[in-house]
Amino acid sequence: MTLSENLDLTLQHSMPSLADFSELIDFNWIESSLKQTGKASIRKRKLPAEHVVWLVIGLALFRDQPIWYVLQQLKLVFGTTEYCVPSAAVQARQRLGLEPMHALFSILSQAWFEESEQQYSNFHGLSVCAVDGVVWSMPHTDENLSHFGSSKGKTAVAPYPQVRATCLVNTNTHEIIDAKIGSMDQGELTLADQLSPPPHSITLFDRAYFSADFLVGWQTRAQASHWLMRAKDNLRYEVVKRNSQHDFHIKMPVSPRARKLNPLLGDAWEARLIEVEHAGKLRRYITSLTDSKTYPLKALAKLYAQRWEIEMCYREIKSDLQDGRHLRSKQPDLVYQELWGVLIAYNVLRRQMKYMAQRVKVSPLRISFHLASISILNILRHTPLESAGNLPKHLESLLEQARMYILPERRKRNCPRVVKLKPQKYPRKCQSIS
Repeated sequence: MTLSENLDLTLQHSMPSLADFSELIDFNWIESSLKQTGKASIRKRKLPAEHVVWLVIGLALFRDQPIWYVLQQLKLVFGTTEYCVPSAAVQARQRLGLEPMHALFSILSQAWFEESEQQYSNFHGLSVCAVDGVVWSMPHTDENLSHFGSSKGKTAVAPYPQVRATCLVNTNTHEIIDAKIGSMDQGELTLADQLSPPPHSITLFDRAYFSADFLVGWQTRAQASHWLMRAKDNLRYEVVKRNSQHDFHIKMPVSPRARKLNPLLGDAWEARLIEVEHAGKLRRYITSLTDSKTYPLKALAKLYAQRWEIEMCYREIKSDLQDGRHLRSKQPDLVYQELWGVLIAYNVLRRQMKYMAQRVKVSPLRISFHLASISILNILRHTPLESAGNLPKHLESLLEQARMYILPERRKRNCPRVVKLKPQKYPRKCQSIS
């Protein structure tokens, strides 16, 4: 038999056990990611590559369970036996590597983002996205510490190795569009510079991303890819045109260091500065949207509030999906692989919640991630133990009950953002002075 015939035979044998999951991820997409990276299984193993992909995703979904439990619950062991020793699962992950998971994430995220853009409103024809960084801790091994490093505070370094990621998130659905992962010696701006914004979009940044080279480059990566951020207090600029009393077209100088790194920047670059009064304070925003008639300043200031959606997204991943735990992997390649699995698992859950929101005609952000994720995981936990083909029926039942998962409308913040003092376990002893 030829190599391709052997591959097709292996895939045919592995598909029945993965057919239940086609409602969540199309098997053809998994097959495509394996072929792109040359990781498709040729030999008939207990854990073919297609099954190992779902094992990595399952490790993210069932974060509190050991690897052998995930294999058993998802019925991923190929052949007559249902048991596989944990060391064989680790070796299977090492054979798979990180490339197929990265490729699968890219395929899924782009396809699902295009699907979402056809269903939800945007800002004057622009998709609304946000970018920010996030850090995960991992087991303390020499390999992890040497490769990733750790964050350094004023007095000490972090007790565990850490990995940094910068993500591009759809603020309407919390789905992750793109992500870059690197060691702690790579800053958020360095990783963000490798992201690919969608065309006809506006991306929200915080002030840490203020860089002439980065922001000018962001506008050229896709057609009509714009940005919006809070302006720094010490912003240096010259007014080129005054659109209104609080709306200006400005010119800003390019620093000598930036010109040295990128001589094409020139001596200055231009943007739009707007000022809005909120709660008695004047807030300033800077954006690449220079048309003051099409994009009113108050609408832009209101839009910037959606930047906090990416913080909510990270909270859902780290607190709910990961249960506040460290990553599992003890080798750098497996850390990358695990993180791509975490991002894929999160997008899978978010996609199902998007369908729930469509059924009850509310925003996907009003579906409780905590409760809905528990329900979806319970379906995955128990369905393979019943009979094949029950997953679509259970997911449809979940859609019918979607109204139970709706959150109330968000209330406006009525408390100031302050750092609270830590409570004292015992009252402080006061000594009398004679």
